[in-house]
Amino acid sequence: MSWTVARILEASEGQLLQGNPAQPVADISTDSRRIQSGDAFVPLIGDRFDGHDFLDVVVNRGVSVVLVQRDRMAWAAPSHVTVVLVEDTLRALGRLARYWRLRHPIPVVGITGSNGKTSTKEMLTSILQQNLNVLKNPGNLNNLVGAPLTLLQLQPIHDAAVVEMGINMPGEMARLVEIVHPDVGLITNIQPAHLEGLISPDTILAEKGLLWQGLAAGGLAVVNRDDERLKAFAQNLSCRQLSYSLSDPVAEVHVRGEVFLHDHGSDFQLDLEGNLVEVTLPVLGRHQVHNAVAAAAVAYGIGQPVDTIVEGLAQHHPVSQRMQIRHLADGTRIIDDTYNANPRSVLAAVQTLAAVHDDRPWMVVLGEMRELGETSAALHRKLGQRIGPLDMDRLFTLGGLAEHIATGAKETGLAPDRCYHGADHDDIVVRLKSHWVPGAWILVKGSRGMTMERIVEGIMAP
Repeated sequence: MSWTVARILEASEGQLLQGNPAQPVADISTDSRRIQSGDAFVPLIGDRFDGHDFLDVVVNRGVSVVLVQRDRMAWAAPSHVTVVLVEDTLRALGRLARYWRLRHPIPVVGITGSNGKTSTKEMLTSILQQNLNVLKNPGNLNNLVGAPLTLLQLQPIHDAAVVEMGINMPGEMARLVEIVHPDVGLITNIQPAHLEGLISPDTILAEKGLLWQGLAAGGLAVVNRDDERLKAFAQNLSCRQLSYSLSDPVAEVHVRGEVFLHDHGSDFQLDLEGNLVEVTLPVLGRHQVHNAVAAAAVAYGIGQPVDTIVEGLAQHHPVSQRMQIRHLADGTRIIDDTYNANPRSVLAAVQTLAAVHDDRPWMVVLGEMRELGETSAALHRKLGQRIGPLDMDRLFTLGGLAEHIATGAKETGLAPDRCYHGADHDDIVVRLKSHWVPGAWILVKGSRGMTMERIVEGIMAP
């Protein structure tokens, strides 16, 4: 199937102001910088931009079909340009994506959760790509813009799609489920994250739970039995279920025995309904093993062979800035986990380093965790209380809220002279280098807005 103006009108529920309904359209684009002649342009509106400001630009580049939001109708369209009027361009983009997805009858997996979405998506894709041609979100383009743009790339060559679905506010998941129309739903976990918009873990559960409640007929809910909220929520679902766990043998897919961590990754035994296999995962951490087991459960649930699951996990490439180990010439290992942070993910990363440092000096650099709402200071302090007893050699913090991490850590046993609060990124780098010990482990982590990768870059700079 290919796009025409008539199909855009049908999908977007728009009104043709001028132009030919039979006109063919090559592609749908929201990016005025990359749009091609023959494409249709959907001008999105954000806090700091308005795509309608670039209508003349895209027309000059050969675009002959544009969607226009009703309250931006002042634009004087050239007579040769087809104009489709819509109430809301973001909603129209979602409708176009849903229309396109429903015309590609392939299995679509929707993945959401507070932590681990992107890593799990990449692990699952690595498994499925052993036998299938898979479409996935690029990076973490997982919101009401990114997910539709992903689905609009569906082609007849695709055998399956894996779509990460991220939300910040109530109402967004309901819309994403409507757009993505998933056959399989995975919720990785429910933890305090994006609390400025989602208020509480109960709200997060209610919103993300819509993924399971909105599954297509005959859909499969993949359930994390290690998350008590999700386990309880799943009891009221009517769809087919498959569960997974790091330790619970009741789960159809679970880890049997110990997880062995080393500086090249994690090894474990995976039990898939009695089929016991050895897995080598090239990513460090029990929490990453948990992501791998989730991916394995989804793949198993949609019929992938056990040996394909093992091979796919072994071939997984660690996601940039997510427990990414960087080896320096003097034997120092930097764990770059700088993409984002919330209390659970930070605790998991620190606990991983505590387990793997093998008596080598180890230092932790933590930036503040953002979007945690009114309880933010308390959550930072509680995190510090959890990591204080782990007895790291140095704790460096950055950002006003991160001072509460050090406060909590000192309350539970970390010596004050091991704590340092930096004035800025450069200050942290200078202090780290002044305490440099060849062969040490260094973990760097913080919220996206803290740009903690600047510290990694500073450490590695000559």
